[in-house]
Amino acid sequence: MPQLSLLGVLGISALVVSAGGALALGALQVAEAERTCELPYQSGNASSLVTTARGDSPQPEVSFPTPLITPERQVTIVEEGEGEPARAGGYIDFDVSVFVGSDEMYLTGSSYNPSNPVRRPVNPELPDFFAQVLECQKPGSQIVVTAALADIFGPIDEDDYLQNSSTVVAVIDVHDTYPGRADGSARLPQSGLPTITQAPTGHHGFSFPNAPIPEDLRVSVLKMGEGEPIMLGDFVTTHFTGVVWNTRQVFISSFDQGVPLGVIADDQTTSATGEGVIPGLAQALVGKTVGSQVLVSVPPQLGYQPENLPPGVGENQTVVFVFDILGVSN
Repeated sequence: MPQLSLLGVLGISALVVSAGGALALGALQVAEAERTCELPYQSGNASSLVTTARGDSPQPEVSFPTPLITPERQVTIVEEGEGEPARAGGYIDFDVSVFVGSDEMYLTGSSYNPSNPVRRPVNPELPDFFAQVLECQKPGSQIVVTAALADIFGPIDEDDYLQNSSTVVAVIDVHDTYPGRADGSARLPQSGLPTITQAPTGHHGFSFPNAPIPEDLRVSVLKMGEGEPIMLGDFVTTHFTGVVWNTRQVFISSFDQGVPLGVIADDQTTSATGEGVIPGLAQALVGKTVGSQVLVSVPPQLGYQPENLPPGVGENQTVVFVFDILGVSN
């Protein structure tokens, strides 16, 4: 039987990012008022035959008549969640188990680690199975997808047991959804700080003023969100970009990973676990609300310790971050 792993299919499943020990783990979302979202796939004769149950293990138990054969991609909602559906341009957290349609055998799946869900962009235009089938699904949903094996994994080396056309059953538990960018109301920027632009993809651009680099911590809320406020120690899901003011060079960006990442809103130099962010970012993030875009200029004394300088950052240099705050959890 071919050795199949979801790692390459799912891309990044770990939500940990490190920059000199300054950024760490996070997850979860803010709910918005529900708007109409049209499901791209419907239930069919094959997907509707699959039943699921929750046992002692976080992985679902499944049952269906065998052999199960699907003529096309089909999606059945077993449990409908609540809250903001996953929309094109946004992101979704989930876990998944895959079974063989011919005999119910478990094939592969994700970790079901609550602190490390799979995170994927939601985009029907991407040549990506999960980016397409998860559009409009809500947090708390459980869905069954029946499809050809190659539809999920791409072409494989076939054998007597599995072929590219073999039907597989994917049971997906949706945890959270996120917008693609901060959606709060615009605020006037502070003078003397960089101007931020944002591409259609969400990527941040910086235009630096012809002014002295600030010597103190400067925090500017560029968009004011209406979501939950960040408390000390919270996990914050965010798209962010970090630039060295002195060189005007980007040294870290969540966009390089293709999904928003997580930071712990705590000062890593004083936290009990040693996890968190540099002191200036901890001060800047605590109290900000989901949906906000926040610009932070961090002077060296509140930035990276000399022994923890990330690549691209030198001693006594000021770093500038912009955060799109997309979700928070305690």
